[in-house]
Amino acid sequence: MRSDDSASIYRAVCDSMTCGVVLIDGQGRIETFNPAASRLLGLDRDAVLHRSFAEVFFADDAFDELNEAILAAIHDGAVGQQRVATVQVGGGPVPLAVDTSYLRELLGSEDDRRGVVAVFSDITEIESLRAKEIALAKEVEARHRELQGAYRSLEDRNVELGGLLRKVRAVRLAVSICGAAIVVGLGAWLWDGSTPSLFGAPPTQAAKAPGETRLLAVEPRRIASTIDVTSAVEPLRKVAVASPFEGKVGTVHAKLGETVAEGQPLLTLDVGEVRIEHRKARAAWLRAEAEMEGLNDWSNGPEASRAKRAVTKARITLEASNTKLAETVFLVEQGLAPAARRVAAEREHRTRLLDMEAAEQNLNAVLAKGTDSREVARLELENARSELERIEAVLRNATVAAPVAGVVLRLGDTDPRRGSGLTTGTKVEAGSHLVTIGDMSGITASGSVDEVEVRRIRPGHAVRISGPAFPGHVLEGRIVHVSSRAFRGIGQRNLPVFEIAAAVDRLDEEQRRAVRLGMTAEMEIVVYENEQALVVPVGAVDLSHGGPRVRLRDEETGEERVVEVATGITTLDSVEILSGLAPGDRVVVP
Repeated sequence: MRSDDSASIYRAVCDSMTCGVVLIDGQGRIETFNPAASRLLGLDRDAVLHRSFAEVFFADDAFDELNEAILAAIHDGAVGQQRVATVQVGGGPVPLAVDTSYLRELLGSEDDRRGVVAVFSDITEIESLRAKEIALAKEVEARHRELQGAYRSLEDRNVELGGLLRKVRAVRLAVSICGAAIVVGLGAWLWDGSTPSLFGAPPTQAAKAPGETRLLAVEPRRIASTIDVTSAVEPLRKVAVASPFEGKVGTVHAKLGETVAEGQPLLTLDVGEVRIEHRKARAAWLRAEAEMEGLNDWSNGPEASRAKRAVTKARITLEASNTKLAETVFLVEQGLAPAARRVAAEREHRTRLLDMEAAEQNLNAVLAKGTDSREVARLELENARSELERIEAVLRNATVAAPVAGVVLRLGDTDPRRGSGLTTGTKVEAGSHLVTIGDMSGITASGSVDEVEVRRIRPGHAVRISGPAFPGHVLEGRIVHVSSRAFRGIGQRNLPVFEIAAAVDRLDEEQRRAVRLGMTAEMEIVVYENEQALVVPVGAVDLSHGGPRVRLRDEETGEERVVEVATGITTLDSVEILSGLAPGDRVVVP
C-alpha cells in the first residue's frame, strides 16, 4: 500500500472516532487534531493544527489538568494508564478520561519515539451516575438505620402489649365470675323507672303507689345486639396490572401512594425492539398479500398460460397428424404409396395423441396447483395479518394506564416498603406484575375477633364503620369474610383470633376525600336486630321451673296467670320474647 493511501486511511479513521485524538510530534507540534477533539475541547481544528502544544494549551488555565496528563507522558513516561482530567468548556466543567501512549516507527527500536498520542472521551454521564449511586447508597443506609429504630420500637411495644394482655385476661376472669349476679341485680335496679333502657325508650309502665306490684305494658320496640371491632381501612379490591410484552421500562409516571384517575398513564414501556418486530411483520404481511393477489389470477398467470399454450400446440399437431394419416391411408389403398408409409403415419399419430394427453394432464395439474397454492397463501396471509395486529396492539398498549381510579399500592414485584421496584431501564417479562392499584370506589375494613365472638358473626351481617380520623362519616357496609382458621397475633400467644372483613361497596365524593388507606376504623357489627320485638325486663322471666315463664295480670279483674314463653336474645337489662306474649299484655315485674 502506498504511503499516500495509508495517510488517507489514518485520517479517515481518526475523523470517524467519537473519542478525541491529539498527536504531538517530537518537536511539540500538534500534527493530528480530529473533529471529536475539537468538539470536546471547544477549539477550532484549523487554528490548532501544526502549532506548538505549549502555545495552544499552556496559555489557558481551563486545560491545566489535561496539560499535566500529557506532560506526564512526555517527561515521566506515564503512558498506558488512564487518568481523569477536568477541563472548562462552554462555561462549565467537563470530565475527560485520558489515555496516553508513544508513537514509534514501525521498524524502529524500542526507544525510537516519534511523539505522544492522547486519546480522551467525555465521562460526564458516568460521573453523574457515580454520584447518584453514592447518594443512593447513603439514602439506603439512612433508611436501614430508620428501619432498625422502628423495629426496636415495635419490639418494645410488643412487650408492653404483652403486659396489657395479661391484665385483660385477669379482668375477663373476674367479669365471668360476677356476670350472672350483676345481670340479675342490675336488671332489677334499672327497671325501677329511674334509668332508661340501653336500646330505645323504656317500656310503658303503669303508675303504682308505694307497696303495690309493678306492671309492665308490653309494646313492640327495637332490640339489637352488636360487636365492636377495631380495624384498618383497606381498598375495596386490589387490581394488578401486567406487562403486555417483554421489554424495558421507559418512563415511570406514577409514585407509590399516589392517587390516580381511571385511564391515567402509570408508566411507558420502551418499544424500540417492538418497532423492529413491527417493521418485519409488516414486510411479511405485504409479501404474503402480494403473493395472494398473484394467485387469485392463477389461471391467467405465466405458468398456467404456458400450460394452455402447450395444450393448443399439441392439439394443432394432433390435427395435422390426423390429416396426414388420412392422406397416407388413401395413397396406400390406391397403390400410390408403400404400406410402410402408412405404418409410420399411424405411429406418428399415436405419438401426437400421447403428447396431447400429456399436455392436458399438465394443464390440469397446473390449475390444481394454483388452488392448493392459493389456500396456502391465504393461510400465510392470515398468519401475517394476525402477527401484525398483535404487534400493533402491543404498540398501542406501550403506555400502561390505570384500569380503575384508586391509589398506587405497589410498583413492580418488590416489597412496597422498600420503595419502587420499577425504574427506567428495568427489564420486564410479558405478563409480569407492573403495578397494583387499590380501588377506592369503596373500601374494606379488616380486623380480628376472638373465638367466642366469631361464632356470632356471619357474612352478610350489617356493619357501621366510623373512625376518629374521619369524624361525622358513618359508612354502611356488610361482612364479606369470616376466617375459618385462627392465628396467633403479636403479644397474644395464648389467645387465638380470627380475621374478618367488611366491605363498603360505594363511597361518595366527600367520603372518598375523608377516608384514606391505613386509617383506624371502628366496626359496629349488627349480629341481631329486630325493630318490632316484644321485650321484658330480665327479672320478669322466671327460670325456676325449668322453662322460662312470666306472670300476666288482667287489669280489669286483677287475676294473674303464668304463661310459658320462648326467649330470644338477652341484653344487659332485657330479654326478647319470641312467643307466649302479645302487645298490650301486662307483665308482673317482681
